[in-house]
Amino acid sequence: MDAIVEPRQAMPIEAYTSDDWFSRERQELFEKVWTFAGMTEDLKLAGDYKCVQVGRYPIVVLRDRTNELRAFHNLCRHRGSQLLKGSGNVGEAITCFYHRWKYDLNGQLLRVPQEKKQFPGLDKSCLGLRPAKLATWRNIVFVHPDPEAESLRTWLADFPETVGPHEPENLVEAAHIRYRVKANWKIIVENFIDGYHFFYLHPNSLGDGDFFAQKWRPAGRHWTFYRPLKAGVSHDNEALPVLEGVDPTYGAGAYVLFPNLALYERATYWLTFFVEPLAANRSIVELRIRTMPEVLEKLRNESDEAPTTGDLPDYIESAKGPAAFIRLPSDDVHPLESDNVMLEDIYACEAVQNGMGSPKCEIGPLSKWESALIFYQRQILDYVPANF
Repeated sequence: MDAIVEPRQAMPIEAYTSDDWFSRERQELFEKVWTFAGMTEDLKLAGDYKCVQVGRYPIVVLRDRTNELRAFHNLCRHRGSQLLKGSGNVGEAITCFYHRWKYDLNGQLLRVPQEKKQFPGLDKSCLGLRPAKLATWRNIVFVHPDPEAESLRTWLADFPETVGPHEPENLVEAAHIRYRVKANWKIIVENFIDGYHFFYLHPNSLGDGDFFAQKWRPAGRHWTFYRPLKAGVSHDNEALPVLEGVDPTYGAGAYVLFPNLALYERATYWLTFFVEPLAANRSIVELRIRTMPEVLEKLRNESDEAPTTGDLPDYIESAKGPAAFIRLPSDDVHPLESDNVMLEDIYACEAVQNGMGSPKCEIGPLSKWESALIFYQRQILDYVPANF
């Protein structure tokens, strides 16, 4: 009889703990894939901009005066200083703070102070901002540092055909929360796609789901998942109304656009879940929840806004939206008793990170519900091989 081969993790533990591995990921992975840069409505007016870090490259996304979205490397062509930080509106042009070189919203160099005396014969047409590549799918904005990169449509493969009936472009943002997590970014994504932990970490917080009927499949390098509700369960009687065009018995659709953007949809809301790597053992999870406009208006009329940044617990960097969507437990409630999916997951991810710091840590066999982890890890190893 043939021996039974147990599925094993493809990624070495150092991939989650090593600063050197993290540095390689920045260069060999994130600089070669499409990266989430926000939603189209983040940039409503001409001059609106948002800065994004893609591996080693600072990128700025902005809306120009013809209403087009553009992406540039966020570097002045004079001394290489970063031009912009955060987000906001630059008005009619981008002006470098250092020596006041000025660029049009289409990236063209407009003005150089003391040009005739200090830079005689300067050809400004050769010194515009270096372009990056930008594309949108639905109302989600993606950027790539290489202007000659493959198209977003090619990168998405058949992913667009796998998603549920939701129309996020017709919804509005109800909450925007940024969580601090003391864990490697891959641990967080792997937790998102791990079907085994639902049974034990979220028996109440996700207790309406039929975990035994969950299914996943790849779409190119991406991951798609659906879990139905338990028999007889419906979203009809929940506090949030069912979204227009969605069946009230729709369970949960979950997706990972490789490598670190997740989407999650239920009958009553739709959200983005972006994992921003900060260091080998630190990440930010940015959660943006969307619902129907009339629902958001009703929530704002019925509940207070979330606490200001100074009043938030230390695991939340910032939170915007009605308090009904933020759901902060009291300080004396343990995360595993909070009935809050995010707090349960953060606790688990940080525990795994701490465990992987031990020289005795060894990852054991994986269940069939964790097979997606092996698929996901192999996609990363295509870019960042373990043996180099």
